[in-house]
Amino acid sequence: MTWRLAAGTILALAACVAGSVAQADSRPSLAPTAIDRMIRAEWQKEDVTPAARVDDAGYLRRIYLDITGTIPPPQAVEDFMADKSPDKRQKAVDALLDSPRYADQWTTYWDRVLMVGAAGNARNVDRFAFRQWLHAQFDNNTPWNRFVYDLITATGQNSTGGNPNAKMMGRMAADDNDHPEDAAKVNGATNWILRYTGKPEDLSGNASKVFLGVQIQCAQCHDHKTEKWKQSDFRSFTANFVNTRPQLIDPKNAKGNKDYRTMLVDINRPFVPRGKKAGNTADYVSSVPMALDGTDFSNAPNRRQALAEWMVGDQNPWFAEAIVNRIWAHFMGRGFVEPIDDFRPSNPAVMPELLQALSEDFKASGYDLKHLIRTICATQVYQVSSMGAARADSDNKLWAKFRLKPMRPEQLVDSLVLATNIHPLLERVAGGNIDAVKMQLNRQFEFLFDVDEEFEQKDFEGTIPQALLLLNGPLVNRSVTPIPGTALADTLAMPDSDSQKIEALYLRTLSRKPTASELQRWTAFVNAPRELVTEENAPQAPPNRANARADNKQMKQQAGKKNRNTGFDPLARANGRLAGVAKSGKEQAYEDLFWALLNSSEFLFNH
Repeated sequence: MTWRLAAGTILALAACVAGSVAQADSRPSLAPTAIDRMIRAEWQKEDVTPAARVDDAGYLRRIYLDITGTIPPPQAVEDFMADKSPDKRQKAVDALLDSPRYADQWTTYWDRVLMVGAAGNARNVDRFAFRQWLHAQFDNNTPWNRFVYDLITATGQNSTGGNPNAKMMGRMAADDNDHPEDAAKVNGATNWILRYTGKPEDLSGNASKVFLGVQIQCAQCHDHKTEKWKQSDFRSFTANFVNTRPQLIDPKNAKGNKDYRTMLVDINRPFVPRGKKAGNTADYVSSVPMALDGTDFSNAPNRRQALAEWMVGDQNPWFAEAIVNRIWAHFMGRGFVEPIDDFRPSNPAVMPELLQALSEDFKASGYDLKHLIRTICATQVYQVSSMGAARADSDNKLWAKFRLKPMRPEQLVDSLVLATNIHPLLERVAGGNIDAVKMQLNRQFEFLFDVDEEFEQKDFEGTIPQALLLLNGPLVNRSVTPIPGTALADTLAMPDSDSQKIEALYLRTLSRKPTASELQRWTAFVNAPRELVTEENAPQAPPNRANARADNKQMKQQAGKKNRNTGFDPLARANGRLAGVAKSGKEQAYEDLFWALLNSSEFLFNH
């Protein structure tokens, strides 16, 4: 598809996007039942038999992980199971979309997509300001076309200064060159552009891949005989970013005081780095700035704005489909196009008619991400079980059963903290510096647990390093001891029967009640005679300010280590309270039970 707009029209449309959000038209939205009919027709055509419908407990756990990034609290599970209203699944989705955790989850998701692994100059990138900007967008449910337009065209000041890592951890040094009075001037979105300072080719490749699903960076070095995009296409697309330049606000003090506050501006003459950093920038400077469909922006007053308007336009053949495919893959485990960011003729979509229908509905909704998520979660295809056979769909390309998805590192940390109820304890041990602790834990888990979401997970499985990190790691081993205030201590203090205590631990970890056979087996286990295991560690001093400062120093040091020390143990001293304290055999049996549940595949996967 080819379409061209005059420069004046582009500017007029850009003003509309900048001044207002897209409005949905009056036509009816695509009903979830219509989506199900299309998929059932495909199942019949391919002789596919889908899995059964997932039960209520499984559905609740699924939407919690997919929408908010953590498992549900026990009380939410019990309340949901007790609710007999026919629309309770829809109401639960609506409640999660309106919860603070929604913005938290998608801030983390897009921070990872846009920032993690990006090449370029990170010195003047304020990741904290960028996350603040992201969080505001999802908290306000900013339309997706406005989100992308504002990101692509971002200009202005990137930060109030100071140390971004210290701000991420809630810890600013006294001599940190921070300028809080500049807060109103900051546009956190500029930090994504600044991440690629001196590398416009990486910026253009990332923008096309993430927001259009088109991997033009494959043509960066040479033409491919079998693919559509040529080196000239890549250079012309990149030419739209060569007029963007970073300018230090206080260059005299930049090195001495680490004041890397930066203004991102567009200028009429291209920015060409000198020396070795120049690379092939001259090739992009001399190329005609164009969109992927050939629209020429040579006469546009601002190339970046013209490109952004083209990217988010309703007539763009890739924009809506790219985000619909990505969100569908996040919830369903597999997109219409796989990999999710590789739209090309030689990689056709599964059920392209459904992808187009969803994309048109997304545009009609005003590019409303919550509308898209609500629609997907209401379909019966999203609500199929991950268990049981799905005949004739061995690769699960038609979503005949729910794809098992290993938790991402941040999901696993948040779920472990919730299941064990160690959040208050972490706050006390870290001297209120909970963000620093969770950041270090995320890095520890990310090192061994980072997964490739583009490939099908056939069964509950993991790697040996992953298993060892959980089985022998300090977080799990400390968390399953009955430290006062934690989940196990509270469970053991319950005046209830063993059956009720076991049920409580199941609700905390697996978000369901145990089956009759599980209950019978674990009841026998916790009451069986056993040899006591004694604690040999000497009691340690309780937390105090000096210890908190030592912890902060350790966290700061470990955060900078490339090997992400997997021995990080924020609960070491807290667990010392129990050192040398005699435990009964039954208490130790409950520790083993809790440990086993947290290390089970059922806990580690979204299913």
